[in-house]
Amino acid sequence: MLFPESTYIGKRIPKEGFYSKADLNATQKRAFVEDIESIIWRNLISENTLNVSKGEKVAQIDFIEIKLKRKEYNKSILEIIEKAIPRHLVFILTFNSSCKLCINYKEEYQKGNYKILESFTTDWLNESEAELIIQGHNLDRVYENFVYQIAKGRIEKNDGLELSEVIQQSQEVEKIKKRIADLEEKKRKEKQFNMQLRIANEIKRLRSKIEI
Repeated sequence: MLFPESTYIGKRIPKEGFYSKADLNATQKRAFVEDIESIIWRNLISENTLNVSKGEKVAQIDFIEIKLKRKEYNKSILEIIEKAIPRHLVFILTFNSSCKLCINYKEEYQKGNYKILESFTTDWLNESEAELIIQGHNLDRVYENFVYQIAKGRIEKNDGLELSEVIQQSQEVEKIKKRIADLEEKKRKEKQFNMQLRIANEIKRLRSKIEI
């Protein structure tokens, strides 16, 4: 994944700065030692490093490369890094010649404090296949387009909705799908016909809410 040279930082971030924090539990501290080889501040996209305007919500986007010791890693390490770096981040996880991209879509609710609304990751890819295209006239749009690219079909653009609203709708749909799956399992086990019918009607009602 190649970005303009002007965005390259290439600065190593000591992982001890994360796992030495007292508020991490033993499992999380161990994950930084056993799962991570190194953490690198790889790229910085801002109005100073690229020909793009500052957004209302996004002032800069940092790319953090995490070189893993193994593919199976403790996913909480990403949220820990997010909390320690209160900016908009994109993670590049690498293991041997494979990599995956991760982004935690978040919004600021207080100055310097963010809430993660949803997390998206790609599959493991060959490094040559991992690509993000910088699109947008300001950093808000650039960040949102990174989210859509990494999400790859989990969410779809809707010109009438903000990204946060698109994500909220997607989350509601997933909740309904889970509820339908639970009801179908309940219906399969139900012995009484009238209860089967009642459950079937509820399933039909829920499906109508998510069908286009």
